[in-house]
Amino acid sequence: MRIQKKTILYAAAVLACGNLALQALGFIYRVLLSRFAGAEGLGVYRLVNSAYLVLNAGCLSGVTMACSRLSAASEAKGERHKIGAILRLAFSIFFTLCVACAAVVLLFGDGIAAALLGDGRCAKAFPFVLLCLALTGVENIFKSLFIGLEQMQYTAASEVGEQLIRILSVGTLLYHYQGEDYGTIAMLIFAGMVVSEVFSALFLTRLFRRSMVGMPLNTALDRATARQFFFIALPLSASALIGNIISSAGSVLLPQRLMAAGLTYEQALSALGVISGMAMPLLLLPVALVSSVCTALLPAITAAQAVGNTKRVRALIGRSVSTVGLIAIPATAVLVPLAPRLSELFFHQPLTAEYVTLLGAVAIVSYYQMASGSLLNALGLQHLNVVTAVSTELCQLFLIYRWCANPNLGIYGYLLAMLLTDTAAFAMNFCILYFRTGFSPKPLRRFGVPVLCGATLFLWTRIFFRLFQDLCQTDAGALAFTSLGAVLLYVLVLRLMGIRLLRYLSRRLERPQLPHLCMW
Repeated sequence: MRIQKKTILYAAAVLACGNLALQALGFIYRVLLSRFAGAEGLGVYRLVNSAYLVLNAGCLSGVTMACSRLSAASEAKGERHKIGAILRLAFSIFFTLCVACAAVVLLFGDGIAAALLGDGRCAKAFPFVLLCLALTGVENIFKSLFIGLEQMQYTAASEVGEQLIRILSVGTLLYHYQGEDYGTIAMLIFAGMVVSEVFSALFLTRLFRRSMVGMPLNTALDRATARQFFFIALPLSASALIGNIISSAGSVLLPQRLMAAGLTYEQALSALGVISGMAMPLLLLPVALVSSVCTALLPAITAAQAVGNTKRVRALIGRSVSTVGLIAIPATAVLVPLAPRLSELFFHQPLTAEYVTLLGAVAIVSYYQMASGSLLNALGLQHLNVVTAVSTELCQLFLIYRWCANPNLGIYGYLLAMLLTDTAAFAMNFCILYFRTGFSPKPLRRFGVPVLCGATLFLWTRIFFRLFQDLCQTDAGALAFTSLGAVLLYVLVLRLMGIRLLRYLSRRLERPQLPHLCMW
């Protein structure tokens, strides 16, 4: 039997190119929203989006992970004929849940907006939220299937095209409206999102039909695979649903607690809009690279586990943790000193150095937490990820309630709560991975080296920026040359330490077959 060759580097590179383009377009999109919607408008949109994320998590999170894992396992075992049945089961579960959610929202939408979200203006957007949910489900199920089959180029092309259409559609709607009814603004944003989701759903459906030509798609799904699907999907859906409910409760609670600290409702809503629509997206720009690596490694880990190659599983877990650190910490260290000026340049919103530094620490910890949670899901330990996610989200909600009402903390209480709970979540996940797989922690290599690189880049980025401000006389030129200098310095520091980042990803991956056919 011929063994098909793949590399993690290839898969990660395809996703990274798509994600970098997506991040650039997403940044333009957020600048557009900040200009047309303003901080308060973004706050109302964030409240509506909180409800959308709860619906999305309950209907899709477990279904997509089950689809991705089972398709990867079926491909590894040479059972590709099961893919059609897996896909049919995923769609049937999703649309059943989607119809139930739509009935609740349409019947009780006004009460949900006023009582749960705390702003009756949110109800205007609910019909478009439901349309967006249905189309996103079609898109994400197909994407999860392609990720499981390691056809990353399809998902990357879909997401970039979707973001382009979203910018055009949302920008056109908001430009022609230019009113101050923030409920209408949230509705128009979701209406533009629906247009972009139509493209993604149709595009991926067509790609699926073309890529699966000649494959039997009417095969009945055996009971063992169906049970495995529900075993994966149910705990993940429950975890994501509970986690998003708690997280959304935090978004709703935050303005109320900031009002208790002395802010007006408009100021509190603006603070929510700034952190969710401007500051946090700016500090999370490196997520394009981090998520690419995590997504590329996930099917490889699942496939290795499916054929019983525990040595490879341990190696890939260690590589994941190391790569996340080597990307996330240095990249965030470069952004932190530049973020205040970037925010003023693009969003016309001032940010203090303390605010940005704390937000940068939150971003780094969230990358580690995201990666460790994905690894647990890939290994079939999703029930443990549920416990970690729910317990830390509850702690975060409690801390928001206590700290954000303190006039001496205010919005900083929210940032401290996120930092503390995300750190706890990663620590718990890391310990679970260590005791369940026995991978080598190597703290100096996994964490010490990235922190040293990050500290070096942070100090030199501040020096570079001041130097180039004097030489270029424009902020745009100074930012461009500073970024280039930081990248070159990062490569030099790694080489001096004897580290070549691409070696973590460039080793050949043989798609695992049944154990007696494997040649490692």
